Amino acid sequence: MSTLNGMLTGFARNYSMVLSDTFELLHILFVYLLLGALGMITYSSVMVAKTNDVQKFGIYLSMGRVGGMISGGSLVLVGVFGFLATWEFGWPLTQGWLIAAYITTGVALIVPTFTFKRWGEQADALMAQALKEGRILPEQKELMTGTKFRATEIFMYALLIFIAYDMVFKPF
Repeated sequence: MSTLNGMLTGFARNYSMVLSDTFELLHILFVYLLLGALGMITYSSVMVAKTNDVQKFGIYLSMGRVGGMISGGSLVLVGVFGFLATWEFGWPLTQGWLIAAYITTGVALIVPTFTFKRWGEQADALMAQALKEGRILPEQKELMTGTKFRATEIFMYALLIFIAYDMVFKPF
């Protein structure tokens, strides 16, 4: 009987290890997907600022929108699988570095929804007129390259650097 209990205990321990490793693997895979999406967003942002071709401007706007959708979904999945891996590893979920991660993840989900997404939709709404006139409208350039856009972009990059620092060094 004790052999059976030992086998069941070993099975439960191995199952728990496999589950936590799976959560960690999925967390890391979605981190990589998020980084790829952020690269796509960064590229489209740079190209929107550089181009004077209205058709390319529209393509880069679309590219940024797709990157935003991928990064938003990836960020949610990074958070879910990171939380599950942390829980499965048995770490206290109220540690300072985790609370900082919860807050920054929430901010990273909320800020783009009310800034980049809205500005992109406004610039998209002007595309028909811009294509008709054959030029990028000044309002579009201002929406996608102006001071508010760049300040928010810098804030978001700083936030992502903080999240990476928090996850690697666990300073709190």
